[in-house]
Amino acid sequence: MFIYILIYRVIMIEWAEKYRPKSLKDIVGNQDAIQKIREWGESWKSGNIPKKKALVFEGKPGVGKTSTALALANDFGWGIIELNASDIRNEEHIKEIAMRGSLYETFSDNGDFLSSKEGKRKLIIIDEADNLYEGKGDSGDRGGRKAIIETVKVTMQPVILIVNDPYELFKGEQGQVLRNLVEEIKFRSLNYKQISSSILKMICARENIIVDRNILDRIAQKSGGDVRAAINDLQMLAQGKKTITEKDLENLGSRDIVENIYSATLNIILSMSMKTSREVLNSVDEDPSLIMQWIDENIAHEYLDTEDLSRAFDYISDANLYLGRIRRLQYYGFLSYVYDFLAAVSIAKKHKYGIHGKLNSPDFLKAMAQRKRSKDYRDIISQKLSKITHQSQDSTNFEFFEIFMRIFRNDINFAAWNTVILNLSEEEIEFLTGNENVEKILEKSKDIMKKMGNNA
Repeated sequence: MFIYILIYRVIMIEWAEKYRPKSLKDIVGNQDAIQKIREWGESWKSGNIPKKKALVFEGKPGVGKTSTALALANDFGWGIIELNASDIRNEEHIKEIAMRGSLYETFSDNGDFLSSKEGKRKLIIIDEADNLYEGKGDSGDRGGRKAIIETVKVTMQPVILIVNDPYELFKGEQGQVLRNLVEEIKFRSLNYKQISSSILKMICARENIIVDRNILDRIAQKSGGDVRAAINDLQMLAQGKKTITEKDLENLGSRDIVENIYSATLNIILSMSMKTSREVLNSVDEDPSLIMQWIDENIAHEYLDTEDLSRAFDYISDANLYLGRIRRLQYYGFLSYVYDFLAAVSIAKKHKYGIHGKLNSPDFLKAMAQRKRSKDYRDIISQKLSKITHQSQDSTNFEFFEIFMRIFRNDINFAAWNTVILNLSEEEIEFLTGNENVEKILEKSKDIMKKMGNNA
């Protein structure tokens, strides 16, 4: 068992962490943002505290926000105080850790004194800052955003807030106060060519993996701009082999369809150009009836003028009419008309709107129930894994879980051993495998336990 746990630990060294950029010059893409961040760091180093003492890194998961913050600290020789707002989000905890760290001179992890007069600082990183749930009553999750505002106002140390959804951070009166105190830095997703040629190719060279460039391109395309996901997929495909083939790509599942449709819906609602919306629809290879349902579900919340809304629903009605003809006549030449009418939703409005909240799925209640069940199992398993990985549950969940689940699905021996090590229930195995090979895994795990008992 000891040997297998050792193998387990070696296998699970994450390439996403192993090849995380150590310097800002190693960051791929977003060079305008990187330059602003570097200049901000230089201000702190020179002793001229910048007017905006905090930056907010905004962007989808896997675009390099956390890596950039850590690389910045490494380049300037700063210490790091890293908090996760999902774990520590009430006023008392944030004041205790972030504000205290922001006010005083500090020490490095090695015990060296970091003098601000010599440009030495402690970078305060608050990750998932958009998860500051401001609960009511006796929940205890209150005042987190207020504490961050106070910290930013008085800080003598650089602060970076990392968010996926800036709307959640800046909503309400307190959100507007915070927005005026910080500088927003937007991170855009890398295109698949950048991910393939600058990141995946480099990793394959260092790991002595033989793979065709076209295969790397396809791995990168499936990631949807999420570098971490692309690296995790590459590591999963390379597990136990030195050559990756076209056949291996069959093991890669499709990226979340909902994410593509969400993005298309968002573009159509925000755009005032039918041409742009038509191009978006052409690029999304998803069921047009599902896209129409998403638009129909959300349009009433976003188009505030009744005449704009009426015109939009007229176009949706026309799109639905042609979808009905396609189903009835099986004539797909009408599909072009469906896309034209859906794109016309963009020009139905005479006013330019922003988004007033997150878009809702058409099957909102059902989707919420499914997400709740999946999240519960994921959290339980992540908690068990965190004891082995020696990371927080949140870090394990966010950075480690996906690759663990993929290897679990593709290696029955690995699954059986980890069923024993983590004491997984049958329901947890079903969740991890998608309800496949459950009986085989349980049978193998029982054999492992018997052998362990005989050797005891």
